[in-house]
Amino acid sequence: MINIKDIISYHHLPVDRYQELASGYSSAKKFKLSSGDDNPLYLLKIYNIEKRDRIKLQFDLLKRHYENNVLCQQPLIFELNEEEQVCYLLLSYIDGMSGDVALPTLGTDLQYKIGVQSGKELKKIHLITYDHSINWYNKRLEKYRNKVETCKKLGLTFYKQRFVESYIDENISILKDSPICFQHDDFHPQNIIIKDKKLNGIIDFDSFDWGDPLEDFFKIPKYTVQVSACFAKGQVMGYFDDKISDLFWRKYNLFVALNLHASQIGGYRMGNLEYVQERTRYIIETHDFIHNQPPEWFNNV
Repeated sequence: MINIKDIISYHHLPVDRYQELASGYSSAKKFKLSSGDDNPLYLLKIYNIEKRDRIKLQFDLLKRHYENNVLCQQPLIFELNEEEQVCYLLLSYIDGMSGDVALPTLGTDLQYKIGVQSGKELKKIHLITYDHSINWYNKRLEKYRNKVETCKKLGLTFYKQRFVESYIDENISILKDSPICFQHDDFHPQNIIIKDKKLNGIIDFDSFDWGDPLEDFFKIPKYTVQVSACFAKGQVMGYFDDKISDLFWRKYNLFVALNLHASQIGGYRMGNLEYVQERTRYIIETHDFIHNQPPEWFNNV
């Protein structure tokens, strides 16, 4: 493992202490670098060297987001260390509490307001478009079919599975005309930082991908509404500036459905399949996979 003090010294960083942070589901090692008055200045993320091309691309894309005035960390340094077989990112530090912790302590009006702010930031994140030709529809269809096959091999089934699969078969063709842009791909309260009752930043772009921008909403029923349905509704309204497009709910419902097989696989591998299947049942019961109208969490706020 590379010596953190060596990185600090090599880049002449004005810090004298560091603290390792919990990595969560990330494979990166994360460190908060602080000055003498315990003022956090930087976030250092260390990756296996095999990820160097993707991390360098992430660094370049974060620069563009920062230039587009997205409330994200400023990317400062990308470095490769072949001797230690690592690469690393140095980012500015965004102080505050993660949204999953902070939002439940706030009133519903503030939750909604911060949701609106986050939706506007997500809209800016989607400004970056893909520069190369890609048949994203075929790619997304293949991804879905692979998840279906994996579920079959593992013997995984879920509530109203045939109904959901029929719904997907009937609607997936709408993705043939999808615009292709940058996707955060992990946009939910845990990756939103709140300070002084305001949105202070969007973090963790490690899962970024390319595809239909509206796919970035599929985690709302998985992770967001359990924290704050008011925030979730604000996110949608902020993204569309209170004018939700006619196509949104149809695509939202489709992307939620497309993710259900992957959720079963994740639950199986993480050892929490029973919880995932209960959540899947709830999602299916509270979403309109017939008329593509808004889900209950949106209508009840």
